[in-house]
Amino acid sequence: MQRCCAISWLITIITVCISSAAFARSLDDIISAGSIRVGVNPSFATAILNDQNKLAGFDVDLSNRLAQMLGVRAEFVTLDSQSRIPYLTAGLVDMVLGGMTRTPERARLIEFTVPVMTETLGALTVKGTPYRKLADLNRPDVTLAEVRGTTPVPWIQQHLPQAKLLLLDNHPDVLRAVADGRATAVVDDLASIGAIARTIDAQWLPLADHADEVDWDCIGVAKSDVTLRRWLNLALFSLHTSGFVEDTYRMWFGFNMAAPIPAQPYF
Repeated sequence: MQRCCAISWLITIITVCISSAAFARSLDDIISAGSIRVGVNPSFATAILNDQNKLAGFDVDLSNRLAQMLGVRAEFVTLDSQSRIPYLTAGLVDMVLGGMTRTPERARLIEFTVPVMTETLGALTVKGTPYRKLADLNRPDVTLAEVRGTTPVPWIQQHLPQAKLLLLDNHPDVLRAVADGRATAVVDDLASIGAIARTIDAQWLPLADHADEVDWDCIGVAKSDVTLRRWLNLALFSLHTSGFVEDTYRMWFGFNMAAPIPAQPYF
């Protein structure tokens, strides 16, 4: 049944993509309209609802800066992971963020800009511990606090088999376990836990390296939006080289990207 649902979902997306590609707005259309429609995912760490119930976060700041550079305003549309591509191919948004990892499967349906941020497994401990790299945690006297059922658990079992696991229900509990000394560190994507770590009183220390596997998160645009994608690539190169992207990432998550993005002048 799950396979049938997945096939049906893929057919729906392809059908929408084919039938509505002509509705994608060009760069000139966006400038003429005075606004760019941005899809963000408030269930992902890069866009949140703040105390005033307004969207905030890394994706929001980045999108507002891009809109400012283009001379338009950003109009945000909240989407979940399943609706991002259908909304984009239907022309309901001009671009989407929110952990939009570039994959060969998605590239059949949409286009990607140069990377905006990365997702990879790093480790977070507290200052004063002797550990500096992930491999240093592969010891029987190390306890790693993790959320049960999440991706880091099998990775740890494969790559850090000597470490003990303390499985808890959520990231706040995991981070509190590290802060109060019940665990040595947590292995996870630092963007996913950075905002939570800032709310817990501890002197946090990210380790110096990361897992070999890195996901490159980009801005997704419709296949027919060639002019928009070209402009976004140039704009993102400028924001990377000026330090805006890294500074904004660090402001929201408290750490530098575990896997930095090299600014690439050729697209």
